[in-house]
Amino acid sequence: MKMSFSQSIRASHWLGIVCVGIAACIGCGGSDGPVRYTLNGTVTMPDGQPVPAGEINFEPDFQSGNKGPASMIDIQNGKYSLPKDQGVLGGSYIVTIIPFDGKAFGESLQGKALIRQPYVEKVEFPKQDSSHDFKISIKK
Repeated sequence: MKMSFSQSIRASHWLGIVCVGIAACIGCGGSDGPVRYTLNGTVTMPDGQPVPAGEINFEPDFQSGNKGPASMIDIQNGKYSLPKDQGVLGGSYIVTIIPFDGKAFGESLQGKALIRQPYVEKVEFPKQDSSHDFKISIKK
């Protein structure tokens, strides 16, 4: 099927927009963004057992004046590790943890949730590479 001249122009216009969008997402490899720090640690249940699988979300606490990008990483065998490019900025964060049993169930590859509500904790992280362990407590 042959395209008309106007269809060809429109297609090249959209291709140009897509290329510019991709270039903007990738960036130039510079370090213009905020300085991030690596963070790792363990996540255990109240009985001290490691969380088999799960998700841990680090959201800057805007109410405490900490602004910046959030990060999310998987928990595997009770451990998590945020690399520098996904790390924390330091300062106050709201950390949300959703622990799973690690046994695939239905559409969930991580399995069934181990607690009814996500575990939430406010944490003050240093402005340096660090580690922080979490012990989930269950509220009744």
